[in-house]
Amino acid sequence: MFRVIHLVKRKPHLTHAQFRAHFERSHAAMALKYCGHLFESYERNYVDQVYGGGDPRVAGSGFGPMAFGWDLLSVWTLKDAAAFAEVTRMMESDWMQKLFFEDEERFIDRQQIMMLPCTAVCDTGTTFRPEGTVFDTPDGEPSWDGWEAKCGMEKA
Repeated sequence: MFRVIHLVKRKPHLTHAQFRAHFERSHAAMALKYCGHLFESYERNYVDQVYGGGDPRVAGSGFGPMAFGWDLLSVWTLKDAAAFAEVTRMMESDWMQKLFFEDEERFIDRQQIMMLPCTAVCDTGTTFRPEGTVFDTPDGEPSWDGWEAKCGMEKA
């Protein structure tokens, strides 16, 4: 499985709601129309509030609402890297570039786009499976004994 995460920021003259409305009615619709057959899923997560800035376990550490540079975290899930290569090939065609770039000029701060192609490890569902985890012990309690070696994190 292959995943591509995008962080996208709106142009400053738009509200978050305007950005979201345009993305859903235009940009996401185009992505699904032209590339959707290559997607296993296409998630759009609109970010209204972010928390951070300190240790949440420590009172007064500064943890709380903070500024975040993006309005959208979108996730394409594709079968494999070949599907991503096909999306990339399609997006590099003159007519697709024109279509998508003209739309992006309307509402996206293109200097702030981040794209993170990555190999996906997915837990689908909510069933806990201890095999291969720190809970894979005779008594089912967590143990980190030898864990660094199992993860290839031996100390130098």
